[in-house]
Amino acid sequence: MAKERDHIRLHQLLSGDEHAFSALYNQYWEALFKYVMRILPDQDEAADVLQETFVAFWELRSTLTKVKSIKAYLFVMARNFAFKRFREKLKRTEIVDKLVMFYGEPIESAEEALGAKELTNLLDAEIDKLPQRMREVFLLSRKEHLSYKEIAERLQISDLTVKKQINNALKNLRLKIDEDYIPYLILLMIIDLSS
Repeated sequence: MAKERDHIRLHQLLSGDEHAFSALYNQYWEALFKYVMRILPDQDEAADVLQETFVAFWELRSTLTKVKSIKAYLFVMARNFAFKRFREKLKRTEIVDKLVMFYGEPIESAEEALGAKELTNLLDAEIDKLPQRMREVFLLSRKEHLSYKEIAERLQISDLTVKKQINNALKNLRLKIDEDYIPYLILLMIIDLSS
């Protein structure tokens, strides 16, 4: 019965039926959320992964003609997004550890403190030059430490838009920062991202 219902919904989905998509979302989101929480035991991150999963599922709807089980397909997608995020977190932690080992504990000397202060001033000046929406999203993420979901809700935009705006802001800042400051910038960005 469930397979037959999914088969019908899949055909509706292929024709872009948003009601079929909503029905699938309502049917599977809770089970997917519990599953993702076993990989990423943080509710905000699990919610972000679910958002990515369903957005990707909707965007790929025209390629789903050979899918036998929507449930299995969604679980595989969610697992892949969750493990990708988990690996990114591990990598960020490793990079922070390596940077701390290489550069020493942050801001131990007056020279390092001056470098960090100069970088902060430089970053603030460059952030002020970002387009208004990009600057707003970036500051909510880095200064107020809001999750993508919280920013999306506050600004009434999608989580993916938030993610793109933050990535574009970071790319923009990397292009503007002098090479001497790159180690500080990397450390600051990683610390912000892992907080």
